[in-house]
Amino acid sequence: MSTMYLKGLEQLLLGNIALESATLKLKYMATTYTPAPTTESFLSDVSAQEASGAPTETLASVDVRIDAANNRVEVDAADVTENGITCSTNKFIIYKDTGVAATSPLICCIDIAEGTLSPVGGTIAITFNAEGIFAVTPT
Repeated sequence: MSTMYLKGLEQLLLGNIALESATLKLKYMATTYTPAPTTESFLSDVSAQEASGAPTETLASVDVRIDAANNRVEVDAADVTENGITCSTNKFIIYKDTGVAATSPLICCIDIAEGTLSPVGGTIAITFNAEGIFAVTPT
């Protein structure tokens, strides 16, 4: 299951996060991590739950688009590839990097569809769905 963090959603709606121009980062989380979207707001709230030895990726080519056929707004980015990864992970978070963990708002936590990826000492490629990393649907 994927989760939107309330602080990130608030910051998006207030216009404080311009997804296409902000520095968005992806961080792999420990398999024991369970998101708490109402109480976790900033990177500093979850940094102890980062997967041991995990790299941090900067997202490129972030794109926000309307999907009228599905009545939603989708957020996408270029796929991510990491060489020499050695951590176990089953999810990752996306956050806006302000340069300070205590002010870097969490946006979402995404489960890895394939399940737990164990240390491989090789390449991990995250291929985002053609319909985006996440979407917001009005009710």
